[in-house]
Amino acid sequence: MEGLRLNLDALKPAAPKTDAVQATAKRKAKAKTAEPIEESWRKIFAMKLSDADRKRLTEVKAAMDAGKLARDPADCVNKAGNPKAFSKAEALRLWKTLQEAQREETLRQMVENTPDNYWLITTEARLDEFLALLDNEEEIVFDVETTGTDVWNDYIVGHVITAIKADVHAYIPTKHKTDHPQLDNEYVLEKLCPYYEDESIGKLAHNAKFDIHMLDREGIKLRGLTWDTQEAMRLLNENEPSFALKNLVTKYLRIKSDTYGDLFGKIGFDEISDLNIALAYAAKDGDVTRKLRDFQRYQLTKFPEILRYYETVEVPLISVVQKLESTGFNIDLGFAKEYGKEIKAQIDRLYAEIIDELGDININSPAQLKPALEKATGEKLASTDAKKVLKPLAKKYPIIKKLLEYKELFKLYSTYINALPELIDRKTRKLYTNFNQNGAKTGRFSSGGTGVNLQNQPKEARKLFVAPKGYAILGGDWSQQEYRCLAYFSQDPKLVDNYLQGNDLYASIASEVFNKPIEDCGDGSVYRKQAKVIMLAVAYGGGANMLKDAIGITKQEAQKFLDNFFERFPVVKKWVESNQAFVKKHGYVWMDHSQRKRRLPDAKDRNAKGYYSAVYTQSTNARVQGSAAIQTKATMIALQELCDRKTAEGRGEWRIWCVVHDEALLLVPETLTKEDVKDFEDVMVNTYVFGNIPNKTDIEIMRRWGDGMSVDEWFKNKEAV
Repeated sequence: MEGLRLNLDALKPAAPKTDAVQATAKRKAKAKTAEPIEESWRKIFAMKLSDADRKRLTEVKAAMDAGKLARDPADCVNKAGNPKAFSKAEALRLWKTLQEAQREETLRQMVENTPDNYWLITTEARLDEFLALLDNEEEIVFDVETTGTDVWNDYIVGHVITAIKADVHAYIPTKHKTDHPQLDNEYVLEKLCPYYEDESIGKLAHNAKFDIHMLDREGIKLRGLTWDTQEAMRLLNENEPSFALKNLVTKYLRIKSDTYGDLFGKIGFDEISDLNIALAYAAKDGDVTRKLRDFQRYQLTKFPEILRYYETVEVPLISVVQKLESTGFNIDLGFAKEYGKEIKAQIDRLYAEIIDELGDININSPAQLKPALEKATGEKLASTDAKKVLKPLAKKYPIIKKLLEYKELFKLYSTYINALPELIDRKTRKLYTNFNQNGAKTGRFSSGGTGVNLQNQPKEARKLFVAPKGYAILGGDWSQQEYRCLAYFSQDPKLVDNYLQGNDLYASIASEVFNKPIEDCGDGSVYRKQAKVIMLAVAYGGGANMLKDAIGITKQEAQKFLDNFFERFPVVKKWVESNQAFVKKHGYVWMDHSQRKRRLPDAKDRNAKGYYSAVYTQSTNARVQGSAAIQTKATMIALQELCDRKTAEGRGEWRIWCVVHDEALLLVPETLTKEDVKDFEDVMVNTYVFGNIPNKTDIEIMRRWGDGMSVDEWFKNKEAV
């Protein structure tokens, strides 16, 4: 017995071991009990969250608290079958479930609350009834629903038309993937074409250029455009965070409108098989576009000059730009291939030379490049920024000059020479781009979007663009467009006299600023080159910082150049200062003849982040750049009229080919005459003149963009042939 007791005592665990067993038991018991969800929410909201995630999580919690949303049972336990705490990841998954439920409820309510004056037209009789209404209309809203946003490859699946006087908003589906009856596409186009092409019926739309493109691909030439609510809003408030129709009507009309993405995601409109949903969404577009137009027109009547400019320049320009985009570009693929090989060989040579000097580093890695350059130059570099840091040192260190050349060639090859041929449309074998007529807030053009950005096109890449057989490119650029604008606004007597006398402005300024004889400041001189940059800094309000980076000098030297300029051109200085004083007081500046504003609200708040830029840079820049943009746009409309006239006269087909910066180019038959060129020059210099400052344009004719010749050379070569 005694031995048995000893053996039993030996089996008893020591006190510490008893504690460990108890602790394990407690952990297991706790694991079988889910953490209170309120505690989980407390931990989630204590995390570092983005604004978007915090908003989504708040929506999920509210829905769960209201009993509208519950956890998925599969998310409540782990693989071992034990309860699992509620997490941020699970909450965000529930948000997607919530969004889908809300989307379905929104669509259900849209259909349920569809107004009686929203007509779904799916029979010939109903279409005839609607067309009878259009016969009495003076103005209609139009919109096309499509498979996507690519004007070259997507297609129309239905038409939205609002009969304004009748107050009827119709949707006519033609190509939806649905079992619901719908009218034949060709039949609908034939019936609607007379109304689309009738110039006496005014048309209004939102982002009309897209719809005009899509109709054009169906053989319909839209006429009578009177209003575009997207472009009108750019004049009412160019700082608007979004110019999407749904966002604008929600904000300004207080009509809650869900975006297409929120309702349908990324599918094309043709995939909406329930035509009642399609009607509720599409007809509302026509309805709210008309209401937004009425709101905008009321606001613009308070500014008669802006309204006049909008109706006579911005609206007609939309159709001009659509025709311009439709022209497209021919790319010389054979030249691109050979030129690409040549550029690639230069890149490989430079790369080998740079690596040989700097060591085996990744040139595109700032972390590796910076210490290698510091070692090679003995200079402490703030960064490897090409423009601000490396360019000023290029003259001093050959390795930096070589590196910058490599980077420039690499960008040329990868972004343009090698990439442009890949962007060619497979059907038409042309390259297309998108022009935004108010791409900058000053109203200046931009290009790009789904196409190539012609505004940033290097001169070397222009060589790929050629005129098709039998055609030539007729190009004219405004000589010193923005500086003539500066002379007009400031009325500085020296600047005005230079233009009236036809003198070389840059040489004259160089002679004044650097106190050098005029003969030492001619074309090619360093003084003239620096004078061009000084003028750029003045017109764009860039100041000494811009000037020092452009010329590669110290800020003190740059400031001295500017001081010298303003000392000799005090009237310009006074005008610049008047812009700064005006924007501080009003928060905006005017373009030429008060035709549009550039709103710079930060200028009224000294504590605003953008105060310095708004006052000292943008106030002058906006007036010059924006007014030059007005000149360009007015001239483009006149150029389109010239093209239409020449084509109608049997002079072959004339088209606007491209507008980039201060250059306008037409695609014209190579049989053009000297008289044709004079007509082109007349439009360029006389359509829009800045007061007493005459325009001047330099004209070239070419078959390959960038390889132009003078008018005399062109006709001399033609005579020789």
